Amino acid sequence: MSLAFPVRRAAADPAAATPAAAAAAARDPLIQALVDARRISDEAAARASELQRQLGIPPTAGLLRLNAIAEGPLYRFYADWAGVTLFEADAGDQAAIRRSAESRLDAMHLAAAWAEAKGFAVFEHAGAHHLAMRDLLDPQVRGVVDRKAAGLGWTLQPVLVTPSQFEALRASGAATANGTEVGSDIKTLRELAEEGPTIELVNGILSKAVTQRASDIHIEPTEFNFTVRTRIDGEMVVQTVQPREKFDAVSSRVKILSNLDIAERRLPQDGRINARVNGESFDIRVSVLPASAGESIVLRLLRQERRPTHLADLGMGEAHARLFEAWSHQSNGIVLVTGPTGSGKSTTLYTALELSNDQSRKIITVEDPVEYKIPGITQLQVNADIGFTFASALRSILRHDPDMILVGEIRDEETARIAIQSSLTGHLVYSTLHTNSALGAVTRLVDMGVEPFLIAASLRGLMAQRLVRRLCPQCAVPDEQPEQALGALAAKWGSGAQLAGQGLRRAVGCAHCSGTGFYGRVAIYDLIDIDTATAEMIAKGLGEEEMARRLRLPSIGGLAASGLQLVAEGVTTVAEVIRATG
Repeated sequence: MSLAFPVRRAAADPAAATPAAAAAAARDPLIQALVDARRISDEAAARASELQRQLGIPPTAGLLRLNAIAEGPLYRFYADWAGVTLFEADAGDQAAIRRSAESRLDAMHLAAAWAEAKGFAVFEHAGAHHLAMRDLLDPQVRGVVDRKAAGLGWTLQPVLVTPSQFEALRASGAATANGTEVGSDIKTLRELAEEGPTIELVNGILSKAVTQRASDIHIEPTEFNFTVRTRIDGEMVVQTVQPREKFDAVSSRVKILSNLDIAERRLPQDGRINARVNGESFDIRVSVLPASAGESIVLRLLRQERRPTHLADLGMGEAHARLFEAWSHQSNGIVLVTGPTGSGKSTTLYTALELSNDQSRKIITVEDPVEYKIPGITQLQVNADIGFTFASALRSILRHDPDMILVGEIRDEETARIAIQSSLTGHLVYSTLHTNSALGAVTRLVDMGVEPFLIAASLRGLMAQRLVRRLCPQCAVPDEQPEQALGALAAKWGSGAQLAGQGLRRAVGCAHCSGTGFYGRVAIYDLIDIDTATAEMIAKGLGEEEMARRLRLPSIGGLAASGLQLVAEGVTTVAEVIRATG
């Protein structure tokens, strides 16, 4: 027996209809039927239709989310309107029905995860096989289920179930045995991950991210869909929104590519993918976190071939570049680069390595992780799981007769002491610290327990940096009303006189920059050379503010001064400098 579901009729010509009639014609038939029966308001219908249009949320789920109508009345109306029985199981029957649903899906060779995503369950009750649906099934899905059932000699009786009833009856792979979660159908998940549409979707996400110059890809599930966002020039941008039913396949595809356990959904996992995307080789770092709505996945895109970079390309001015190069030619000492995560410290340090990589010096790095591979340099990656930390790596490095050492980050007193001792014994050491200012690095080392006299004896240079977005070269225009920018500058630092009369530019937006008005990023710097006078201040244990006063540093801060120079040159905006420097 076949069941005739309500047919979605073509809408009349909207041009010939009233606005109300046009809105009604564009709505889902169930939503319009509820409006006609005065079960929901026009406002609720409009909001539910918007959820369906923008996010792909089914009408029933949208109306329940909006609290437009209670679950019971909604599904009783739905069943009557569709001509389908509303199934309501007694509490005592639910356990038996659930076990039946699990065995029936196994017999039909259908994945529990797929059935859950599509919103159906198959079970036997009162001598008959039932097809329980949270919503009327898509004809293609219904055809697959009917063919599987017919092959087993079953005749399915379609019934509607409320979402709460569906949760009680579904075979979701979440049944427990002795408190341990039973895994989903791994074989079917793997098959879904290897299907052509899934491969095409994942490849498309990666390809578009590379084309957009993204540094990270975020795949974030919700109850009804999942969103793919990319980080471009430090800002998050939505790439696509996909139906929730595709998420398990996409998640499994990413896990398979990164050699992760596709059945594990309770614990965080980390992996990596080596792939060529758009003709470039990438080392893709994968992080999976279990979240309330499903696993959150982040992919960090690292190009394996690093293009040679000059200090000028980073945004460093001539005076700063000369000082930085002078540090790189030192035979010993330590140079510290400070800034938050994502401020470009690694790029600056790799540039420093390339300046010194002339085959006349032995260079060794210890990183977490190794972001770029540089020919002629020995690069180590820490592995805390086996005890290979920054500190233990440093001890081993010293036996390899290095001239220059890069320590990815100083995180504790032990690493700090070994790095400083290395710099005092004839090695040039580069490293990073997470502080807000260049002089803050001294305070941080003291807080770690390193004596001020050791810091003063070993330190050669301090550098703080941030990243600001570059104005798009194809659409930026002169700012004909700079008063707003100068006003923001005055509110932040007390005066905008340093930019008065300069040729400020503003962002517009075009196809080249995807409408953002910015294209790429450039660093702003604050460099402090540790001369004899500065070393004496550090040895005496002077505080950061006192040293800044005695060194006569700019009142607005070296980072801001560097940024405003770029504003004057038309490279970036005042708003970007204020955002980056806090």
